[in-house]
Amino acid sequence: MKGWFLKGESMNVPICDLCMKSKVLCSGCSEKVKRGKISELDVKISRLLYKMKDKYNLENVDFTKAVDLGRVVLVLTKKDVGPLIGREGKVVSDISQTVGKKVRIAEIGGDIKKTISDVVAPVKILGINKVYRKDGNLYKVRFSRKEIKQLPVDINSLEKALQSLLESDIMIVFE
Repeated sequence: MKGWFLKGESMNVPICDLCMKSKVLCSGCSEKVKRGKISELDVKISRLLYKMKDKYNLENVDFTKAVDLGRVVLVLTKKDVGPLIGREGKVVSDISQTVGKKVRIAEIGGDIKKTISDVVAPVKILGINKVYRKDGNLYKVRFSRKEIKQLPVDINSLEKALQSLLESDIMIVFE
């Protein structure tokens, strides 16, 4: 067991095997939802991935968390994004149909620039500055002013999403 994630049949998802297979949450997973560790959306996507496991060969898929950004749902993984996108985008398309919103897949952990790039694609990042402050670090993410309309979500939602992903303060700047 890694953190509070349960590894079920090689799938790494936020809920246990029993909850993936049934329509009811066990007491442990139910408690995680109550405490806010996982969301109903996390449960829904975990169960969907379990149903699609054999069809799309998702044995080793890693699903960490889903973040609803309004128009877009961000699906986060700690491993390769490829299995969650699927051949010809079929897995991400099925997830999108189920949640009723556009879905973006992003890899978290490790390289901050890669994580942010996955979230804001196709917009290119001009740079990321780490500002050291007494009360914690701040990441200043710089984009071209010309690309503001190409962002997949509004600026406030993007800032909140990046703050929760990076667990740090974020400032988005357009130059």
